[in-house]
Amino acid sequence: MKFYTSLIVLFICTYVAVGQPFVLVPAELPAIGRSAVAFADFDNDHDLDLVMTGLDDASNAFGKIFLNQQGEFVETEAGIIGLYNSALAVADYDHDGNIDFVVTGEDQQGNVTRLYRNNGDATFVLVEAGFYAAGADGDLAWGDYDNDSWPDLVISGGWDTKLYHNNGDGTFQEANAGLTIMNSPSVDWGDCDNDGDLDLLMVGDAGSVAETFVYVNDHGNFSRLESDMEGTVGGTAVWGDYDNDGYLDILMTGKDISLNPVSYVYRNNGENTFLFGDAGLVGTALGPSDWIDYDNDGDLDIMLAGENCGCGNASTLLYNNNGVGGFEQVLAGLPFIERASSAWGDFDNDGDSDLLLTGLAGDPATFFYRNDLQSGEFQQNTVPGVPGDLYTYVDGEYAVISWGRATDIESPQMAISYNVMLGSQSGGIDIVSPQASTFTGERYSVVPGNAGTNDFMVFRNLEPGNYYFRIQAIDQSYEGSEFSEEGSFTVLSTGVNHAETPEARIFTVGTLLNVINQGVGDTDLTVISLTGNVVWSGTIAGNEFILPLDNYPSGVYLIRMVTNGKQVIAKVIR
Repeated sequence: MKFYTSLIVLFICTYVAVGQPFVLVPAELPAIGRSAVAFADFDNDHDLDLVMTGLDDASNAFGKIFLNQQGEFVETEAGIIGLYNSALAVADYDHDGNIDFVVTGEDQQGNVTRLYRNNGDATFVLVEAGFYAAGADGDLAWGDYDNDSWPDLVISGGWDTKLYHNNGDGTFQEANAGLTIMNSPSVDWGDCDNDGDLDLLMVGDAGSVAETFVYVNDHGNFSRLESDMEGTVGGTAVWGDYDNDGYLDILMTGKDISLNPVSYVYRNNGENTFLFGDAGLVGTALGPSDWIDYDNDGDLDIMLAGENCGCGNASTLLYNNNGVGGFEQVLAGLPFIERASSAWGDFDNDGDSDLLLTGLAGDPATFFYRNDLQSGEFQQNTVPGVPGDLYTYVDGEYAVISWGRATDIESPQMAISYNVMLGSQSGGIDIVSPQASTFTGERYSVVPGNAGTNDFMVFRNLEPGNYYFRIQAIDQSYEGSEFSEEGSFTVLSTGVNHAETPEARIFTVGTLLNVINQGVGDTDLTVISLTGNVVWSGTIAGNEFILPLDNYPSGVYLIRMVTNGKQVIAKVIR
């Protein structure tokens, strides 16, 4: 191990000498393999801390929190139990302003999934949530799939997949979502069709070794998207908008159906179709695939780590996004590693993303790199502008908020994501937690905003009362603006019967809005833009109606139908 480490350090130092951005720093973090790691501000002191789980160099299950104290990571007694072959995900699942996390993996007693609630001081309480124990090589992800403002959780692995609805009271209930069972999966939430609800990306072994599933979410109901995308197993798959067109693309790694390591990029065409992007990436498995703007130029670059083709081959590779749809390998001097995990975050608050790598480099290993962008072609990142032009639309317990898109020096406007805070009192976050400081906008986790790249957010089943919201813009380096001025709206109790039933179908074909109504009687139909403007209204007779939308701007529209006192609300994309 000492021999390998010496070679790695020498190799890295050579590249630093010729102006490479990454510098190996002596963080004194323990060596772990078969691991999962993440940056998050667990003590809310405006710098990023670390959670690490895995197998240490004595083959013991490991789990620790390390607090960032002026750039030095210090182990704290946080009450974490060790797991290896693990996956973890962070979120403020209970909306108390503190970052919690969930982890699945195995220890000497078997497979387990554990939910940890943050007490607010970076100590944690183990919550008995009753989650499925995906265990070794499973995966999980937080996401509010039903737009009720609470983070839900999907867990997959060990030939099963479970979706848990967050009840908003600290408990969870399994949802009957009809998601495929998988082994050695990777899962990720993202709004790939920009309709305001989260879709689910899954890759892994669903019975045919290596498959890709994209589940399109329609008001909490999932349907699999027909696709010709290749599949992978034993790797990772993540959403990210690499071409800055406002639609989420896919990066996936792992082993193909012949068990050869592969790495793929698929471009989202914006019509629920994906096109293979010939990115020229080295095939990689058993490690992370990351979208990250490491050079602060406003577009997403790629890092891959893990096993390559050929016996014993492994690497960590960095690819620069050339801004015209291609990627070029960067000689960053990063070490070979497999059974790996990674975390990106600006631990020293200097405006660029630093890198933590853990895994097997012969033996368990941990490498920590400071990103130095002060020289050469690199630039300091600037935070985006503050969103403005707040709008609201409310209909019964259904509400939509929208805002004007912000601008940024580095990131194109369509690449900016947005983060919403929503409370039942002014300045509150009890309805939607932003995972950021509401005073400064500093981020508590290194993720895109909770609204994605949409300039609106949809809420369903809100209780009567007053609601207050503010919006934050987040660039491709995951740096956030200050929050906007406060907007508000009121949900009133209503006697209208809201019911989405099989009696009504509302959909678009091209630029034609189609309404099929099997009810009896005339129907009052209203088409509303996300700014709250009524763009068309009228009464229709009969069971079928078609409205051309050619003269309307592209975007999302709300369709309101009332027939015999029954109301149906739907959204369509023009």
